[in-house]
Amino acid sequence: MNREINNKKELKEELGQLIKFNRKAKGESQRGLARAIDVPNSNLKYIEDGINAPSFEIYKKIMIELNPNSKDREKMDYLYSRIRGTPPPDICEFMLANNEIFVSIRKNKCKLTRTQTEKLNTLLEAFAKENIDNLEEINNG
Repeated sequence: MNREINNKKELKEELGQLIKFNRKAKGESQRGLARAIDVPNSNLKYIEDGINAPSFEIYKKIMIELNPNSKDREKMDYLYSRIRGTPPPDICEFMLANNEIFVSIRKNKCKLTRTQTEKLNTLLEAFAKENIDNLEEINNG
């Protein structure tokens, strides 16, 4: 993240620009994306113009439809989280599906160090690979 943005208006504008950029990169019209995520075109225009921020459900639908690259997704999730004060929808859903880890998370009152974050990322990536491997094994037979 290049610079820290604290102003919600700037955050919404930057998120809107990224949504618009990714929409155009997919060759999708504003009207087409609005139809795909089931919102009036004017609502999507206000989001892209940085006037409004997408709700939880709308952001989730936008991410599914646009499927941005990992760099854009990371930036968009960061902006969404700063605006809404909550993790992105897919992270919230993961946490709710795995609520047994709430206690462990709550015990960590401080921000994780860089080393701790790297270790946690490595562990979570290993779990993701294991889950993907298990799904492939089930699908293959």
